[in-house]
Amino acid sequence: MGTIVMPKLGMTMSEGTIVNWCKEVGEPVTKGEAIVEISSEKLTQELEAQEDGILLAKYGDVDAVMKVGEVLAHIGQEGEEIPETAATPSTAPQLSTSETDTASKTPAKQGQKKGEERIFITPLARKLAKEHNVNIEEVEGTGGNGRITKRDILREASNQISTQAVKQAANENAQVAHSDDIGEGLSPIRKTIARNMRASLHNTAQLTLHRKAHANALLAFRRLLKTESESHQLQLKLSVTVLIARATILALQQVGAMNSRYENGQLKEFENVHLGIATSLDDGLVVPVIRNADHLSIGQLATKIEKIAANARSGQSNPDELSGSTFTITNLGASGIEYFTPILNPAETGILGVGSLQQELALSEDGQVEPVQKMPFSLTFDHQIIDGVLAAQFLDAVVKYVENPHLLIL
Repeated sequence: MGTIVMPKLGMTMSEGTIVNWCKEVGEPVTKGEAIVEISSEKLTQELEAQEDGILLAKYGDVDAVMKVGEVLAHIGQEGEEIPETAATPSTAPQLSTSETDTASKTPAKQGQKKGEERIFITPLARKLAKEHNVNIEEVEGTGGNGRITKRDILREASNQISTQAVKQAANENAQVAHSDDIGEGLSPIRKTIARNMRASLHNTAQLTLHRKAHANALLAFRRLLKTESESHQLQLKLSVTVLIARATILALQQVGAMNSRYENGQLKEFENVHLGIATSLDDGLVVPVIRNADHLSIGQLATKIEKIAANARSGQSNPDELSGSTFTITNLGASGIEYFTPILNPAETGILGVGSLQQELALSEDGQVEPVQKMPFSLTFDHQIIDGVLAAQFLDAVVKYVENPHLLIL
């Protein structure tokens, strides 16, 4: 007997919604034929029969929310007995591969006990460890020969305080952020967006910095690239977003703390950039991901951005394309918006908002008044993880690459 269960379409998915039943109980089905359409994590997918037979039973009406692993249907032969445990959750099939990033690093604390090895520590550091209740066996020394210093103890004490505060805030807000009535009455995709945005705002300390960059050089550089592309008959859509994406990638490599995720009580800083590009749909918003974006040229970025956006708008994105981003860009420039306060994608520590180009008057180097195109940026970051100075350094790096676009290809 064949069983269809609610699959796990993404790393964070815990439940899915039945969108449509393609078959009714008693109807014959063939292997590969769609049985039910489900939606979750901003993705819709048809679940197919894995064998020929009869649809013996189905569980859940349209719009019913089912947990991952819960049985949706049974397929078998006519007269075959249905198991009594039909509707109980089972192990869900993983329809997508999990995040493939192996090049990540955990900052500061490694959690490795030194066992019976001798611990080298300065007297002042040992005193501070007692005062702050820090277990020196769990501290990695940065001094000569691995000696634990005052700075190591203070860093560990600060990490413990921050972790406790974050956990306490997360516990206090968990009931509100995951309440069943969030998004009640909305479509599945809007309900998912509602939950993610509420959870993001409740579990982080979000702060937004604003800054403008001179964009004349970037726009001229884009025109040059388009001319070169056309002369070589390259079918590239070299949008401003592509160049901003490249500038963002280089800035993330310069300020690595922004290229991180905080989830399950752990902060992970990534070496590779998995860049999310917020994409508007008729009924909501999704964030398709470009994996290892730091390995791509401007031309490759252009092709990839066009492809993932098209897949998202046509509903053809695979699960891996909609999860695992380490940083996100959202562009409202086409809407005429100058500055805004983008909300963090859950688990990420930063999101860059791009506003509409503004024409202003400025003084040139020789004192002449000239028109200048300026591009507004809005950087939201999690102040629990990132200090204002680091965020400012990142935004400064983005502006540097925008105002000096030749650096994008060096």
